[in-house]
Amino acid sequence: MSTAVPVPFGTPVPQAEPFWVPLRDGVRLHTEVYLPPSPMRLPAVLIRTPYDKTHPDTLLPDIAARLSEAGLAVVTQDVRGKIRSEGVPAPFTSEVGDAWDTLEWIIAQRWSNGTVGCWGNSYYGYTAWAAVAAGHPAVRALVSRLTTTDIRGELLHSNGVFRLGPMVEWLTSTWAGRANVVPGPDWSRRPFAQLLDGLHTMPWVLPPAEWATAPPGDRRWQQLAFGGRAAGHGRVPTLHWTGWYDLFRSGQLRDWRRARQVARTPQYLVATATDHQDDVLTASGRSPDHLTDPAAREAMLDRSLGPVIDFLLRYLGKGVPRSPSPAVRWESTGAGVRSAPCWPPPGAATVRLHLADAPAAAAGPEGGALSPHPSRTPGRANWEHDPENLVPTTDLNWWRPLLALPDERSIERRPDVLTFTGSARRHPLQLAGPARLVLPATSTAAVSHLVVKLCDVAPDGTSRRILEAPYRMSGGIEAWHRAHIELGDTGHRLDPGHRLRIQVASSCFPLYLPHTGGTEDPWRARRAVGSTQRLMVGGQDGAYLELTVLPATHTPPTAETDGVGHQ
Repeated sequence: MSTAVPVPFGTPVPQAEPFWVPLRDGVRLHTEVYLPPSPMRLPAVLIRTPYDKTHPDTLLPDIAARLSEAGLAVVTQDVRGKIRSEGVPAPFTSEVGDAWDTLEWIIAQRWSNGTVGCWGNSYYGYTAWAAVAAGHPAVRALVSRLTTTDIRGELLHSNGVFRLGPMVEWLTSTWAGRANVVPGPDWSRRPFAQLLDGLHTMPWVLPPAEWATAPPGDRRWQQLAFGGRAAGHGRVPTLHWTGWYDLFRSGQLRDWRRARQVARTPQYLVATATDHQDDVLTASGRSPDHLTDPAAREAMLDRSLGPVIDFLLRYLGKGVPRSPSPAVRWESTGAGVRSAPCWPPPGAATVRLHLADAPAAAAGPEGGALSPHPSRTPGRANWEHDPENLVPTTDLNWWRPLLALPDERSIERRPDVLTFTGSARRHPLQLAGPARLVLPATSTAAVSHLVVKLCDVAPDGTSRRILEAPYRMSGGIEAWHRAHIELGDTGHRLDPGHRLRIQVASSCFPLYLPHTGGTEDPWRARRAVGSTQRLMVGGQDGAYLELTVLPATHTPPTAETDGVGHQ
């Protein structure tokens, strides 16, 4: 049975003055204002969240204090129906109108100079975008962190596969009532729709029970996202911030790229070796916990707020940094932060590694090979998908994987997980851009999934994930399908002695909603059927991995190089 533990509300912050902001429909939103000791009229930073603006785990009291110390007024608000605000909780649907009314309230205050910047992580990154979508003239800057404007395509799904675990946890922890809870879902329940018991009667535009299966063309998606309005890409100067280990990395990067194409205003990108909660990648795979370690908290705030404060001061008229900000700042894992005029960085090259030695692919962690050249003779590797024995997610803390990035060998030993491993590096290799796997595959099921991971294998054999992505494969039983699986972008540095490894499986549970093997609704199905999958390696049409690398760490592969070349 699912269990949930209520989270107590945070205590009022002495430095903040509370207010009720009235909305056009009579609902009032509980709001707090942090003001610096200044007699002048000030620009404001608006932060609207469902996660409790006063709870210490949100870090919002610390963040607001730092922004206020920099000379900015800070307005934090519980969104409609959450924590101390009135109304009925419902994600996405009312945020544009509620943002407009809050902005009207802000510019009417005696301390306001009429300009506002919007800031937010995750869902309250979406509420910040909603203020931009509203088109209010007061909004002059946006900080969008660890989020995406593409609700269906990037937030709820990845490559067309529903994010079961994260979305069930988020819905049940945040949107089942006014208070938030610590969720305890029972992943053995079937059908999976039972995991959302209690949410089915909510008066939402698109019921959450349909989030997994409503097609992209369903007009309710447009109504759900910004009330049918455009998000406003490029409308105001924006700082786009993502983490290499964040679930929504691809969506955040897609928003930045889209805004850059419009090019009305400056659009900046920061990409760090962090996860959704700003935990950092370390050599041991274990990040200090900034929610329990005061020193780690201060370091995290220093790291994540410095560029934000500089950006907001620049575009809200409080001052200009001495030198222009670089268009892109990206962190090379283990090698510091770099600047570039674009992403991928100038001169980045695309290289290929070919999957090889198919018979060994299911023999354990080492498996088959990753080779700079394709095998002359084609080969095939088979594996079974058993819906009663799904491949488990190696880390159930999908929001904070870097607290303890797991050793993937726990699943690489399974016969239903294929692996292909490259040779050890003699020199560092810097990945800097997108990666994808082109995989000719077939299945005995009408609908099946491929789940692919790119891993860094240390000299001691430890295998840790760099990138991961699912793929929905359909188009006929036993029909060959050439899957182009976008793994996403990374700034990972592969050290000498380390190797690259590709994993291929058909499930990753409960991170992703498993397929049924047929056309049945996987959300409501009680049973699923097993299937056999095959992939092709070697020859002209075999599977290959495509990487983006920096030229300083790459030369064209030869018989003497270690896989993808080196200098």
